[in-house]
Amino acid sequence: MKHLAGEFKGVKGLKIYYQAWLPESPKAIIHLVHGGFEHSGRYQNVVNELIPLNYAIYADDHRGHGRSEGLRNYVDSFDQYIEDEKILYDLIKGFHPNLPIFMLGHSLGSFIAIYFTKKYEHFLDGLILSGTGTEPGKETSGFLKLIAKAFSKIAPRMKFNPRIDTKFLSHDLEVVNNYENDPLVNAKKITARLSYEMLNNFKNLKSFIGKFKINLLVQCGSKDKLIKGSENLKNLFKMPDKTIKIYEGLYHEVYNEIEEDRIKVLKDLSIWLNNHVS
Repeated sequence: MKHLAGEFKGVKGLKIYYQAWLPESPKAIIHLVHGGFEHSGRYQNVVNELIPLNYAIYADDHRGHGRSEGLRNYVDSFDQYIEDEKILYDLIKGFHPNLPIFMLGHSLGSFIAIYFTKKYEHFLDGLILSGTGTEPGKETSGFLKLIAKAFSKIAPRMKFNPRIDTKFLSHDLEVVNNYENDPLVNAKKITARLSYEMLNNFKNLKSFIGKFKINLLVQCGSKDKLIKGSENLKNLFKMPDKTIKIYEGLYHEVYNEIEEDRIKVLKDLSIWLNNHVS
């Protein structure tokens, strides 16, 4: 496996960090879109599962996240995330013009992936979503709604604690501890504008996702308390080729759960991909 890292210019010229894990002879590309407050380096379990199967993985750190430039956890508009991913997509396509590209989005990244698909569905060969749903968890939704309504326009860069209860990320205590002590994770401050953009996306997605035709895999935990409503996706998505797996008892980061559980989740991911790569 070869590991590459670099930068590209995102929307408004912001420097966006990206990295790639490349097998010797890739048969398809996974365009990975990480979650909010974190970074692209937290998906080593996915890398370890897919690289031996000859899938290449590309991922950036969103603006205001990880090693990328920008005010932490801030975005002028959600479309900036989408267009940054389009720039990375074009970069990937330039490197691998003949390989299929699947987009895998987790949590906030799942909504970036959904809205990317709304705009650029014809560019993708499949869509994979984890830690996704139709509404924020009850523990944070009321607080975020208050912030979004009161400050998103008058003080968009004002920061608040989103009150993420990290113990509900994973049953693996090492994962939780690493998250809490990761210098590239910024989970204790969210800007008013980003909270507004996130909530607005929950409100709007039901109006268009039923029109998607793309092949779909959804992987969520039944005990996810950070994002709710994954069970509603079975009826909202209408495409003929959809696989929606809700794993009993698992938390938000299904790829980072305890070993016996994540092995099953990752195996389901690899099986689905193998079934959709000709």
